[in-house]
Amino acid sequence: MRQPIERKSLQDQATDWLREAIVRGDMPPGTLLTEQALTEQIGTGRGTVRSALFALEAQELVTRTPYSSWRVAVLDAQVIWEIYTLRAAFEGLAARILAERRGVLGLDQVTAAFAALTVAQDADTGARVSADLGFHASFVRQTGHQHLIRRHGLLADKMEWLYRWSESHWPCRNPLLDEHQPLFDALTGGTPDQAERAVRDHIDYSITQDVAGFHSL
Repeated sequence: MRQPIERKSLQDQATDWLREAIVRGDMPPGTLLTEQALTEQIGTGRGTVRSALFALEAQELVTRTPYSSWRVAVLDAQVIWEIYTLRAAFEGLAARILAERRGVLGLDQVTAAFAALTVAQDADTGARVSADLGFHASFVRQTGHQHLIRRHGLLADKMEWLYRWSESHWPCRNPLLDEHQPLFDALTGGTPDQAERAVRDHIDYSITQDVAGFHSL
């Protein structure tokens, strides 16, 4: 059956356009954004562009200096640490829940997402990002914990933004399958403590790499 046509307002379309440009790195961190230039680029009215900027300010992808200017959010060591540690809190809880209740919750989403890492290993950046973040999202979704799923989802754009920034400087730095194997093993066969610890170890390693990488630039 065909899916219904997705209807989006001009504001939503403009927000999506700008979000994608930021997350994909077309507009690097700290880039000055002017409403006039964006109006010409996006092809919508200035009011629509302004609404899109306010929407992305709420998602912390854009910052505003009152009566002055808009900029793409700055990415520095503190921001990197904050994104990763918040992610670790959500995903660590998800891993613990899944390990405690895997007999009831199942592992189908996690298993399928892990298999997708193999396919994406030598693919382009987009495929690697999708597979990696998709695996992490899979065990959060597998819990069925709707509040946790929604809050983890709110981090998705920031996680992709950070991931693509890292890949742009150090492409294919880590082998997807080998890097995620210990985490997959803990999720599918470890105790709750082991599963949560595997998530935190995995993310702590990413923090170390990206913060060190940031300081090297």
